[in-house]
Amino acid sequence: MKYIFISFSGLSYPIAYKLQQEGHEVIVGRIEDIKQYVVEEEIPTATEDEFIKHRRLHLFTGLLDFQPAEKVIEMMKKIKNPHEYFVFFEENNLYRWADKIRNLGFEGNFPTREDYLLEIVRSNAKDFVAKHYSKQLHVPEIEKFSTVKDGISFLEHTKNIWVLKPNKDGGKTFVPDVNDTQLAKKQLIEILKNFPEKYEHFGFILEKFISSIIELTPEKIYYDGVPLATTLDIENKAIGAGNLSVQTGCAEDLVFPTYMDDRINKIAFPEIVDKLARKHKGLFIWDASILIDKKDGKMYFGEFCSNRPGYNSFFTELAQCTSINHFFESVAHKQSPFTLGTVGTSVRVFNFNRDEHTEQISPNITIDYKSELEKDLWLWDVKKNEEGQLFSVGSSQSLAVITGANKSVDDAVNKMYKNLDGLSFVGAYYRSRDDFLSLDYPTSIPNRLNYGLDRGLYTLPFNVKLGTIKGLK
Repeated sequence: MKYIFISFSGLSYPIAYKLQQEGHEVIVGRIEDIKQYVVEEEIPTATEDEFIKHRRLHLFTGLLDFQPAEKVIEMMKKIKNPHEYFVFFEENNLYRWADKIRNLGFEGNFPTREDYLLEIVRSNAKDFVAKHYSKQLHVPEIEKFSTVKDGISFLEHTKNIWVLKPNKDGGKTFVPDVNDTQLAKKQLIEILKNFPEKYEHFGFILEKFISSIIELTPEKIYYDGVPLATTLDIENKAIGAGNLSVQTGCAEDLVFPTYMDDRINKIAFPEIVDKLARKHKGLFIWDASILIDKKDGKMYFGEFCSNRPGYNSFFTELAQCTSINHFFESVAHKQSPFTLGTVGTSVRVFNFNRDEHTEQISPNITIDYKSELEKDLWLWDVKKNEEGQLFSVGSSQSLAVITGANKSVDDAVNKMYKNLDGLSFVGAYYRSRDDFLSLDYPTSIPNRLNYGLDRGLYTLPFNVKLGTIKGLK
């Protein structure tokens, strides 16, 4: 199979690069102008700092060949054998580009505007769950705001602790790290005051905080409406040990294929999801995070990733396949790409080095790694010079993701951290092995895995050698 990637942010570049290494023809269409990337409502005001753009456009220099996305789309319209190509749109807000070639006969994933809005307009997603999901999955109490002024006014009079969630990608979810109501709302007010433009563009919500929360994220994969596989993702979003620090996309995770009839899948994927999948051509990915209150076992809806992969959980899934091509070939033939009984883990490597003069992320730091690490190394912030040496770009603090896959949790984790030992980067930061396997804080990955097992939400199709997971030898 041949591959075409349409990208702005570079999230999928590691996948394109690995396919290229496997010997497949890979075409990457890069969106250079931010006005061609944002949704229609944002086009008039969308701008990108030239410094940021310069660094973004240097990602994977010397590793991938890039063409303007519009040129790639025009080329695709002339291809006579489109079924030989798999086209991959890395984010669901690329639906405007998917619309251009949706009906030309290509294999691939084809996000829609509805997919995108269901993810970013969080209040819409919660209305969707309230309407279509069973009473087993509750919707947390929320308050909707369009202005920071109104949000602050509400917080000044509240007697509860809230979580701040934006209705767009630019802002970040913020969870207060204190249990005192007065201190918690002061933290939220501080965030809103300092970053008003991040939260006012699409508006934001305040979601009532549940203190003793367990988060599990089941995912279901379809192709042309046919259900192929389900997986479970347990991730640590916080950048620091113990999950008490600022959140990032995903600092580390554990992902494994599950039995489709597991109880958690019946809760997360009611008939409405199957109906949505049948309306979509090609690859359709749906996940719904489930938040469980340990005090009473009540389950709440968190958020959707509607028709897009999660990063770095997608890398963790791909690490469990015999090759990257195997995943895409399998789904295009309406077969599960996974083998029940495998488990994957990942850890994100951060570059916190800062230029002392500009305070920007430091570029041009050498990246070295052992050759045996190749399959499980997913470099993100990277470029290559003419001599073949790899360096950081400084486009993002997310330098790379390291994966490990095996037939038990402990073996997968041990493999991942052994892989990590083969990466050399000055000042690299990542969460530790002991933190990954810890039982000392309630939201650790093993504790959450145990929690779901104890309550019969799923059964494990794999073994665990050590004593971190209950009920297994």
